[in-house]
Amino acid sequence: METKDRDSKKLEANPDWSVWMRAAQQGDKACYNKLLVAIAPVLRRFVQGRIFNYDAIEDIVQEILLAIHKSRHTYNADEPFERWMYGVARYKMIDYLRKMTRHTQKEVLTENFETFLHIPSNSNRETVQTQDLHDALAQLSDKQRKIINLMKLDGYSVSETAAEMDMSESAVKVAAHRGYKKMQDWLVKHGYGEEDA
Repeated sequence: METKDRDSKKLEANPDWSVWMRAAQQGDKACYNKLLVAIAPVLRRFVQGRIFNYDAIEDIVQEILLAIHKSRHTYNADEPFERWMYGVARYKMIDYLRKMTRHTQKEVLTENFETFLHIPSNSNRETVQTQDLHDALAQLSDKQRKIINLMKLDGYSVSETAAEMDMSESAVKVAAHRGYKKMQDWLVKHGYGEEDA
């Protein structure tokens, strides 16, 4: 229950966004403009924390904004806007990662690929990748796993993760880096990343 309360507070960090989106659904262009201006830098930081191909970040952010525009009618006004927005953002990042894995087998799956966790897929290949990620995460200590889940799945910043874990920011960064390295080593050992290098 405590986790749910914490998540609700986190998701309601910007209550104006829900108000603006509801107004936008009713045709208020000024509110819609305010919303887009407010969320663009937030989405940029969100993508930067998960996608490490810096050349692709701006394209992905624009894809997310376009997807929000096209599907704005699907937003449920009774729900926090941020939860819906981050859901759209995650799916657009997954689209990007799927394209990348089709274009190259050299993609090292460390920090980028945790995004696939908890996302159901009908593709056998993607199911295998998801299982591999679960197996790679299983190699980590409980603390490393929790840090990576907070930062990469729940969207926490380093400072928020440090507060949640009762650790310093530098300790969080070190633990996350070691966790990514351990995951990368396991994934490479199991056939990802280096065989075509």
